[in-house]
Amino acid sequence: MNSLRINHPSLGLISVVERKGSSKLSARWVNGELHINIPAGLSRIQIAETIERHRSDFEGIRPLPRFSSGMRLRLDGGIVITITAGDASMNDVRLRISPTSISSFIIELPPLKPVASPEIQKRIDACLKAICRHVAPKILIPRARTIAGRLGLKVDKWEISHGKTTLGLCFPKEKRIKLSYMCMFLSDELRDYIICHELAHLTEPGHTPSFHALCDRYCSGRESELRTILRHYTWPVDR
Repeated sequence: MNSLRINHPSLGLISVVERKGSSKLSARWVNGELHINIPAGLSRIQIAETIERHRSDFEGIRPLPRFSSGMRLRLDGGIVITITAGDASMNDVRLRISPTSISSFIIELPPLKPVASPEIQKRIDACLKAICRHVAPKILIPRARTIAGRLGLKVDKWEISHGKTTLGLCFPKEKRIKLSYMCMFLSDELRDYIICHELAHLTEPGHTPSFHALCDRYCSGRESELRTILRHYTWPVDR
């Protein structure tokens, strides 16, 4: 046995991996799923017994659910997202846009399903990303154009990308810049830093000392500080 998946009544889905040469058990939670590394040679019965023996330990390191009913999230740009219980007939998470405001969104939860379950948490996460993909062109691009104009820079085309890890891309020859919709989850200052970073690439394609000096000037002398803040930023959604 190299790996095994177990559906536990209280711990949920568990991924068990056998580690040869290891004599210790280790565990961690990844996106609502428990991952356990065990020493090689244990039978399925011994694995089940080990899980039960350490069940309280696993529960103790289980992360608290990121989202809950009644939560209200405010994103820069005036976006307000309310998470609330839906009607009894619902069996899945539903995204609803307010008919009176383009900046107000409601995520409704099925009342008969536990909001802390990994399934519901992932569905809420997906709804939040869908909202940001929807509003990003109306918020990110006007802001980027304002900053470029203030710096006296010309960009022929701004685009919104759906990448989650790469927050910005610059194509200097085409004078084209792409900003990820994930920037919507950043604070104003970090969002502006990403924009300035890509604008600096119009002149300096590589991450050279000249690039950092230019980016620092665009960021009013805060390039290093903002880069550090972004590196340690706690994202409100999975990335």
